[in-house]
Amino acid sequence: MERSYKHVSYLFVAILAIIVAGFYKSYFSKFPVFTGFTYVHHTHSLLLLLWFVMLIIQPILIYQKRLDLHRLIGKASYVLVPLIVWSMLAVMRKQYLRNLPNMPEVRNLASLYLPVSALIPFVTLYVLAIIYCKKPALHMRYMIASAIALLGPGIGRINFGFADFKTAVMFAFALGDVFLVGLLIYEFTKGKNYRPYLISLLICAVFHYAFPWAPNSAGWEWVAQGLVRLFSIATL
Repeated sequence: MERSYKHVSYLFVAILAIIVAGFYKSYFSKFPVFTGFTYVHHTHSLLLLLWFVMLIIQPILIYQKRLDLHRLIGKASYVLVPLIVWSMLAVMRKQYLRNLPNMPEVRNLASLYLPVSALIPFVTLYVLAIIYCKKPALHMRYMIASAIALLGPGIGRINFGFADFKTAVMFAFALGDVFLVGLLIYEFTKGKNYRPYLISLLICAVFHYAFPWAPNSAGWEWVAQGLVRLFSIATL
C-alpha cells in the first residue's frame, strides 16, 4: 500500500460518520421503534453499513499483509453491491408510492432524480474499481471515490440553514465534490496518478450540476417512467 494511503481507513470512518449524522434526525434517532419505516429501510441501512465496514477493514488487511482475506472480502462485494443497488431501488419505490396520492406525477418522477444521482456514480465507480482490481493504485482510488459518491444524501440532510431546497442540495453536492477535488489536487502536486479522481469528479459532476434543470426535463421524465415500470414488474 502507498505510504500516503496508510491511514485511508480513517477517511472511510469520516465519510460514514457524516452519513450517520445526516440521517440521525430522520432515521437513527427513531431507534428502537422506527415509526414509519419498514424492513426495506432497515435492510438498506444494514447493507450500506456492511459496505463501509468492508471499506474500513480492507486497507487494514493490506497493511497487515492479509491479502488472502482482503481478496475474499473483496469477492463478497460482488454480492453485497448488487444487494445495495436492490435496496436503493426498493427505497426509491417506497418513496414513489408514498408520494403518489399527494404529489403530481411530474413532480413525483422528478423527485427520483436525487437518489439516482447517488446510485449511478456509486455503481459506476465501483465497477471501475473492480475493472482495475489487478492495479492496486487505481483500484484503491476508485473505491475511495465510490464511498465519496454516497456523501450527498448524508450531507443534504444536515441542516445548514438554507431556506431554499435547491440551494441546500447544490451545497451538499459541492461539499461532497470538494473531497474529490482535494484528493485530485493532492495527487497532482505529489506527481501521483490523479486521473482516477478526475474521472470520478467528472462522473459525479454530470449528475450533480445537472440538478437545477434535469429533474424537470423530458429526458429525465422518460428515464423515471422507465424506473416506475421497473418498480411495477420487480419484486422489491
